[in-house]
Amino acid sequence: MTPNAREMSESRHEQMPRLLTALAAVVGTTNVLTKPSQQQSYVQGAIEAITDATVAVVIPHSLVALWRVINICADFDVIIIAQAANTGLTGGSTPNGGYDRPLVVISMQLLGGVHLLNDAAELVALPAATLQQLESTLAPLGREPHSVLGSSCVGASVIGGICNSSGGMLVQRGPSYTEMALFARRNDSGQFELINHLGVDLGTLPEEMLENIQLGRFERDPDSLSNKKACTNHQYQHKVRDCDADTPARFNNDPNGLYEASGSAGKVIVFAVRVATFTKPKREQTFYISTNDADTLTTLRKQWLQSELNLPVLAEYMHKDYNDITMHYGRDTCLSMRKLPASKIGSLYRLQAKIGYYLDKWHLPKTLPDWILQLTSKFMPPSLPAILTTQACSYKYHLIIKVADGFDNGINKNSDKNDGNNIAAAQNFLQNHLQQYQGALHICTELESQSLLVFRSAATAAMFRYHNLNQDKFGELLSTDIALPRNAVDWDETLPGHLQEQVRKTFYLGHFFCHVMHQDYLLKPKTNAKQFKDELLAFYDKRHIEYPAEHNVGHAYPAKTELHYFYKKLDPTNSLNPGIGQTEKWKNWQSSPIKEKLNVELYG
Repeated sequence: MTPNAREMSESRHEQMPRLLTALAAVVGTTNVLTKPSQQQSYVQGAIEAITDATVAVVIPHSLVALWRVINICADFDVIIIAQAANTGLTGGSTPNGGYDRPLVVISMQLLGGVHLLNDAAELVALPAATLQQLESTLAPLGREPHSVLGSSCVGASVIGGICNSSGGMLVQRGPSYTEMALFARRNDSGQFELINHLGVDLGTLPEEMLENIQLGRFERDPDSLSNKKACTNHQYQHKVRDCDADTPARFNNDPNGLYEASGSAGKVIVFAVRVATFTKPKREQTFYISTNDADTLTTLRKQWLQSELNLPVLAEYMHKDYNDITMHYGRDTCLSMRKLPASKIGSLYRLQAKIGYYLDKWHLPKTLPDWILQLTSKFMPPSLPAILTTQACSYKYHLIIKVADGFDNGINKNSDKNDGNNIAAAQNFLQNHLQQYQGALHICTELESQSLLVFRSAATAAMFRYHNLNQDKFGELLSTDIALPRNAVDWDETLPGHLQEQVRKTFYLGHFFCHVMHQDYLLKPKTNAKQFKDELLAFYDKRHIEYPAEHNVGHAYPAKTELHYFYKKLDPTNSLNPGIGQTEKWKNWQSSPIKEKLNVELYG
């Protein structure tokens, strides 16, 4: 370490007690977490985190407190990682190490709240508002949010979905998107500026504006609300129907989905977003289609999308291998999702993370909770009703299709119309299709429909447990989130020989009509996971596949040129979530201080 670097490090070390004191003065000492055991559930996500630079986890109790906290962090020149629910799968809201400055994680968990606008046709969501909370709030009003249970992570936040361009299962609505947000941007001089693009008058001073939005003190008369910008994706229905196009319907690097808060991935601090709501269907029907012939599903998708049929609510694909492990390793997850509210499940995840910390500290197996839950799950109800279990185990490929009558999807006047005959038309189409092609069609009861969607949502957790409890058979687990071209017919992936020989087992599921697939590879024990991933992504590139599709680049995928530029424009000092998308982690987007120093010495 050079003398200047050593002096800078010592200076920062001396500043840390003053930083912690200043933060505690705003949020209270109990909401400044400095012990590793306290920080565990905030700094550890779905992938392994490197947390050596983390000074504190701060939990503000109000939007004004959040504003003061980020300005303190700017004054001390520390990195900020803003975190909503920490349900991401690519590490996009947790530390990843290798930073040139100390780091503070800001958890938004106390900043809940929703304000309805325009007779609940729109709403303003605060940082901790979850999709499930919105669903509960809107249900009595006959409306629902962009995503609903079964199409999103349990406990996932609205703002997290917007910032990560999340997609979900719902075919008609596309990725989460809005051009109307209240956010703070750190400018070139290192200061935060508050930008109000919500379309409502909140005042002029930052703290006044933030207090007004949190308390709902603004005019909600439709005549006074400026709504010139989009608060949902208007183009997706037409885009997803174009199944002859050689590009994907949606993917995270798509520059058309990047606008201020939308796709920002923590590069700005988002205080509120304005989003559309949707009329809740009066009647829904779920169909379960199973076959051993991939072409049955290929032709079903293309014929449906090119027909006069309205788009289904969802069309979810699962391979038999995923069915099998969810039957055996997902019983407790299915039961908890059917019986517990989302808030309780979120608390269980945090408890699990804390238990994991102590297991590691006491040198006990990290898989101990999985073993205990798996043992107790044997006494729980089956994951699916008997008739669905039989069908799920009897065929190779499975499609869950839900269709609705009696709703207006609220996207635009040229989108699908719902005249009350969608269910009958869809049932007639499916019955005719399966008379021509081989397969089985089951028309679900309401209880069976709920069970199927919970089963689909529990699948990934079941696969993780399967891997954890069978580590003697496998090497590393590699999960990918990919967007196939809309005209692709090779969705039932066949790996090249040099890749297949490195894999012990594969698990595939996805949002079939959108051609977004989630593919998990359990590698053989001696497989080099990094080399395999590089070769796999090269294979995806040859197939013109975009990745990731909907889980954000996080620290698992590289940000492409347009996304990289978008991040730099939002955060010119690179102080918020640096390194996202495998970009530079150093201040002012330097690749490294050493490299910059060499450039100065060599080139002046």
